[in-house]
Amino acid sequence: MNYKRIMAMGDIHGEWDKFMSLYNKVKFNADEDLLIFLGDYIDRGKKPLQVLDWMYEHKDEKNIIMLRGNHEQMMLDYYNSKGCNKTWLWNGGDTSRRLLGKQRLGILDACLSFLENLPLYHRMEINGQEIVFCHAGLVPGIPLEQQDKYDLLWIRDEFYNVYDGESLIVIGHTPVETLGLEAYPTRYQGKNILMVDTGSFMKEGCISCIDILSGTFWQSDVA
Repeated sequence: MNYKRIMAMGDIHGEWDKFMSLYNKVKFNADEDLLIFLGDYIDRGKKPLQVLDWMYEHKDEKNIIMLRGNHEQMMLDYYNSKGCNKTWLWNGGDTSRRLLGKQRLGILDACLSFLENLPLYHRMEINGQEIVFCHAGLVPGIPLEQQDKYDLLWIRDEFYNVYDGESLIVIGHTPVETLGLEAYPTRYQGKNILMVDTGSFMKEGCISCIDILSGTFWQSDVA
């Protein structure tokens, strides 16, 4: 299908109001556009369940692709270990767990099944160039199908400081502000790495969405 826009949206992290402001600005059209979410829908923000509910309700919508982020993986690891793996709680999952326990315990299994089935990457070709969408990045030199799940969800310096390939890799995970960059989607050091996480949960951060075809991007209201 020839899409009018191919859009990638960065980490939301429970910032429901920011997410809604951005989604309304984008004006996604399921008949013409492709919208790819890069993961990390939950934790850190105050309204992770609203975001998670929206994702669940739209999981089968035409031309929407939702990828798994490391925060969704940490949530899965916590419940699959019956609470023994507490990495999730130490990384902002305490609010999500508390809200789930109070409001959604009865549908927890459905929620976990949804997260478990989220893909780790999406690959496509546009005008002869391969484009890979994933949450964190990948290990250079290893075929995509052989990439370790941990790297696709967690990798940072070992990817963007080393990668110099021809495929465009579109990622979230690392807020551009933490690298001293301005808070908008940007190519990392001119490489084929497009970073879309603009620190949704940070003091002056926002959520960003970029059209891969035109370079046009939209950002949520900050407050």
